[in-house]
Amino acid sequence: MNIKHFIITIIAIFLSLGIGIFVGVIIDSQQLFIEQQKILVSQIEDEFDGFKQKNYELMSKLEEYKGENNRKDKFLDLIYYKLIDESLTGLNIMIINLFSDNSYLDIKETLDNGGTNEIIEINIFNKTEEEVKHMFKYIDNEFESEETNNGEIEKMKFEKLYSRVVGEKYSMLPFYFRSIEDIDYKGNMYTNIDYVILIDNGFNINNKYYKNARNKLIDLINKDDVPIVAVEKSKGKTSSISFYKELGISTVDNIDTKLGKIAMLAVLKGEKGHFGGKVTAENLIPEEFFNINVKQIN
Repeated sequence: MNIKHFIITIIAIFLSLGIGIFVGVIIDSQQLFIEQQKILVSQIEDEFDGFKQKNYELMSKLEEYKGENNRKDKFLDLIYYKLIDESLTGLNIMIINLFSDNSYLDIKETLDNGGTNEIIEINIFNKTEEEVKHMFKYIDNEFESEETNNGEIEKMKFEKLYSRVVGEKYSMLPFYFRSIEDIDYKGNMYTNIDYVILIDNGFNINNKYYKNARNKLIDLINKDDVPIVAVEKSKGKTSSISFYKELGISTVDNIDTKLGKIAMLAVLKGEKGHFGGKVTAENLIPEEFFNINVKQIN
């Protein structure tokens, strides 16, 4: 035997020791890993039990809140129907649905329950820019003011025509809207309008042509000296409230709720302001109106 055999033998011995140590470490690591897994599973189970307890507590609170909300809804229903009952008796209301959908039908139901005398519905549905420009160009053509020789402003052309047809007794708005072919008109044309409810969900509110159309519509209503309230739903992609606030028009931004309808009712009875739940609102409802009427509930 020469030196090579000794070297190979020593290498084999150390290699065997290394392999044995490696195998032992692996086996020990596996055992350690299993123990760590057991500890982790135990911790997860403890945390899961904690989550289950918290979930149970939250569900219990949720049920309490649901019960409380149900009681509030019942109370609000009582107030709502008490306030709305015959509160609008004798009023003639014009509803103008401006570039909005058909989902505002419950407004008419509210007005009917309030005992309104007459409701006129004007629907101006979503239109293209060209259709809007064409429709409201009619206003410019028919509402021209002429200056007489002595410097006085003569009555507008359309107003003179209207006066000859129906006289001074009735509001001019129904007669005007009835003459436009591009809108959907429902109601008695010979009605003296007490209030206009303008439904506007902000369709193309930043477009100059649509904004100009809105301004012309407001000018038309103001010429007949009829008060306006602008309303919209509590949820929507856009809002028109800021636009009407700048014009000094009362607004309700949650007309799809009972509180919104109560606010609208208050405005129709003479209250002014901006009501609802959005950042543009100043109050949820007119407090004075609510406090006065709630005393009437037996």
